[in-house]
Amino acid sequence: MVKGERRIRISLFSLLCSLFLTSALQAQPLPPLGPDTTAPATPETLSAQQLDQQIQQNGVQLEQTKQRLAEVENQLADLTGKEQAGLARLASLDEQISLTRNYLARLRNQAAVRTSEMAQVARQIEQTSAEAASRKEALSRRLIAIYKYGQLNPLTALLSTRSVPEVYRKMLYLRWVVRADQRLAAELSQLNLDLAAQRARLIAARTELERLQREQLDQQAKLNMAIAAESALLKKVRNEKETGQALQQQLTESTGRLQNLLADLQRRKENTQPQSATEFETAKGSLPWPLRGKVIATFGSKVHPRYKTKTSNLGIDIKAEPSADVRAVAPGRVAYADQFMGYGNLVIVDHGGGFYTLYANLTEMTTQVGTEVTTGTKVGVVADYLHFEIRKDGKSVDPTDWLKP
Repeated sequence: MVKGERRIRISLFSLLCSLFLTSALQAQPLPPLGPDTTAPATPETLSAQQLDQQIQQNGVQLEQTKQRLAEVENQLADLTGKEQAGLARLASLDEQISLTRNYLARLRNQAAVRTSEMAQVARQIEQTSAEAASRKEALSRRLIAIYKYGQLNPLTALLSTRSVPEVYRKMLYLRWVVRADQRLAAELSQLNLDLAAQRARLIAARTELERLQREQLDQQAKLNMAIAAESALLKKVRNEKETGQALQQQLTESTGRLQNLLADLQRRKENTQPQSATEFETAKGSLPWPLRGKVIATFGSKVHPRYKTKTSNLGIDIKAEPSADVRAVAPGRVAYADQFMGYGNLVIVDHGGGFYTLYANLTEMTTQVGTEVTTGTKVGVVADYLHFEIRKDGKSVDPTDWLKP
């Protein structure tokens, strides 16, 4: 009877071993024993996504600015040899300086984002390395345990059990151990892959940062050359009577072109919608200033603050702090936002009823045609001075009569 029970237990053991080994080898990866890895993205993951989006957006803006810079440099190359191209060349130099400063600011911003990315990836590498070391240590302990106890005869251990249910429990336990070891090995393998990818990203970010720093140096050198060229041309305009008179004539022609532009904008508007009174008409004497600063050129015939030529000032010039914001003085719609010879970067806001405000000599325009603005909406940035005009049916009016005292 004892021999018969022994044979049954041996047969059962063989069958269970066969089933156990087959299922262990074919088992699918187990769900992780720790926290759920399918949980919502952590703040670090979200931050990485935001960094990637910012890098991509900055890259698009950098490329657009770079293309415009190339166009302006080609214009300057064409204008350099022309004697009567004083105003056009000054306008192109001014735009080149403005674009280069903008490009440098974007380069610095991109470099800062890359630096943040490197710091974040370094933290990820540290965390991943620690997790990999933990998995490796757990596997090492398992290997030591297998080495120590692996030589024991499992048949002896199983045959020493007193009942078939106990054999079954031991087999289930062994199966769980094998699958846990498989999971640890798979996790360690994935962590090593993650670590390699993170190190590759760190190297790429560092390489890109070094390139951005080199490009910053190149662009700063170009900016210095453009400023020197502009200063030399301005000195020539101010000191040579003939050159100054030619520039004054060009400024007068530019004023006429601006008058034509405003008339064209007004005609196109009248063709689409009838004129109506606006709150601008009732705001005389109470409009906010586009920026706070000292008026350095008043309305009327004055010396141009930049070119030092006598000209008819159709607005006022307001001294500005570096990088000062320029804001709309009343609600309206942006009718023009582009370079205009003699005025630099120019934004024109249509307030209805034939009223327009003009914001010129901007280093940066922060709006675009068709944008609806309210009182105080930022329309640009200025570094030196703002040229500001108010037009009523194309005619210039003294802005100080409309602005708050």
